[in-house]
Amino acid sequence: MSKNPLLKKLKGYSRTFVVYSNAGPYAAAAAMGMAMGRGMEQGPYFHYSTTLIPPIEHDGDADADRELAPGDLKVDFKADWGKFLCHEGLPVCGLKFDESRTSEENTMRYLNAHNRRIPIPKQRTVHESRELSVPPEYEQDYLALKTAIRSGQDLKSHLSRDILKRKRPDRNDGLLNAWHIQHLHFRPEGTDPILFCRITDTEVFVIQALPHNDDVWVDTRLLQILHDNWPEEIAVGKIRGIPAEVVPSNKRLSLRNQNANFTTTMPDGTVYLAPGGGLMASGECSEDRAHCDKIFSELAYWQQIVTGNTTSVRASLNWPTSKRLSIKVMFKDRECCLYEPTMGTKLSLDLQTGGAGPMQED
Repeated sequence: MSKNPLLKKLKGYSRTFVVYSNAGPYAAAAAMGMAMGRGMEQGPYFHYSTTLIPPIEHDGDADADRELAPGDLKVDFKADWGKFLCHEGLPVCGLKFDESRTSEENTMRYLNAHNRRIPIPKQRTVHESRELSVPPEYEQDYLALKTAIRSGQDLKSHLSRDILKRKRPDRNDGLLNAWHIQHLHFRPEGTDPILFCRITDTEVFVIQALPHNDDVWVDTRLLQILHDNWPEEIAVGKIRGIPAEVVPSNKRLSLRNQNANFTTTMPDGTVYLAPGGGLMASGECSEDRAHCDKIFSELAYWQQIVTGNTTSVRASLNWPTSKRLSIKVMFKDRECCLYEPTMGTKLSLDLQTGGAGPMQED
C-alpha cells in the first residue's frame, strides 16, 4: 500500500499524535482524553525518597570564604539529571550520552530503553494464555525461558536483535510503543517463530508463538488473546462511543510503518486504541513523551522551591552567609532526593507548602 502523503509529511514530529479512523475526529479526541486520564492517574514521574543516602562530595565553591548575598545559591537540577543520564542511566541500558542531542532527546532514549524495551532483571510471575501453542522443537527452550523469567535473570539475549546484536537498545519498537507487547526469541541466537508477551514490573503475560514475518507486528490476534484472557491488562486502551471498524492487515502495516495509530475492534464489539500508549509521529511512545515532560517540569518546580526559600534553607542548615550554598538532586530509577553535597545532608521537600529543609532521620 502506498504511503499517505499527509502521514509522510507528519512523520518525524515528536509532538504529533496521528490516529487513522473512519470515525473522523472522534477517535483522535478519544485518544487525547485517554492520554490525559493516564497522565493524571499515574501522578508524578519521581517519587521523593526517604531512604536514598546521598554522597558526600567536595564542592570547591562551597569552601570559598567571601561575602555573598543571602540568596547566593548554586543549583541546576536539569544539569544533575543530565549527569545521572551520562554516568548511570544510559550506561545501564548499554547506551552513551549523545552530546549532539538535547537533554530531552537523551531522556527519551533513556525512557525508551530503561525497563520498557529492556525489562529490569527481577522475579516475575508467568501467566500463559489459553491459546498458547509452543512448537515442539522449542518446548525445552520455552521451559528454560520461563525459569529465567521467574528467577529474575537478565532477558537481553532473548529480546529484539536491536538490543545486543545491533547495539541499538534505544531504537523504537512500534509493537511495544503502540500495544505494549514484547517479542522474545526462544534462543539467544534468534528464532523463528518468536514468543509474544506483555511484560510488567511484576508479571509476564505469555500470549502466543507466531512466525517472524512483517504482518505479525500488526496481528490483531495478539490483542484478541489479551482481551480474551486478561482484559484488565489492556483496559486503558478501551474506548467508547467510537464506531467499530475493521482495518485490513496491509493497511495496518502501512499505518504502523508511518507511525500512525489505528483502532482495533474485537468480535464482541470492544474497540481498542493504542493500549501501550501509542506512537507519536516520530515513532516514540506517547507515554515516554509524557514522562519526559513530567521530568523537566518537576525538576523546574523543585528548583523554584529551593531558590524561592534560599534564606530559610540556609538558616535550617546553619550555613554561613560567607559560603555559597549548593543543592543537588540524587536519582535512582524513579526515586530522588535533594541534598547539600559537602555534608551529604538530605532535604525534605514539602510539595504542599512549597518549602524545603533538612530531613529528620529516624
